[in-house]
Amino acid sequence: MKTNSLNIDSSVEWLNAGKILIHPTESIWGLGCDAMNEKAVNLIFKIKKRDKKKSFILLIDSLISFEKYLQDIDDKDRFYLDEHWPGPYTFLVKYNDNLPSHLKNETGKIAIRVSNHLPIKHLFKSYTGFIVSTSANISGEENMHDPDEIINFFEYDELAYYDELLGNNKRPSKIIDLESRSIIRA
Repeated sequence: MKTNSLNIDSSVEWLNAGKILIHPTESIWGLGCDAMNEKAVNLIFKIKKRDKKKSFILLIDSLISFEKYLQDIDDKDRFYLDEHWPGPYTFLVKYNDNLPSHLKNETGKIAIRVSNHLPIKHLFKSYTGFIVSTSANISGEENMHDPDEIINFFEYDELAYYDELLGNNKRPSKIIDLESRSIIRA
């Protein structure tokens, strides 16, 4: 049985090295990597057996930290985001040409979340990038609930987990289209 438990500093090093990090969220264990590392993002697609037409959620430290990749956000939308973040809400926001091509999709929108989960907030105190975050499962299958089980399930040797507590939410984050305010996932 493989196990690879990391503290916060080791988790930051792991992400910076382009490796896949199992991480706790408000509700489920996620698979994450440095969002700007195309090779790492492609590896998550591969180990999840996920269709490349489906995008991932990005965990970001703050809206300000990611603004250079987004189209201008008006004051009304900014206020709406401020009412929900940090928290278990993911927003689909229009991106601009600065976003790396491996994160773009046919919708012209990227899913971003500013988490209020303490372990993620602590991670972002040391990690200066953005984290792809997707459920720890094979696409379309049930989520796994134990980091050791996740490590042993996936056929990838360089997998480790950020050894922190999972949040108490019973459901994954709500996904809302910022432009239309439509709820994509309740």
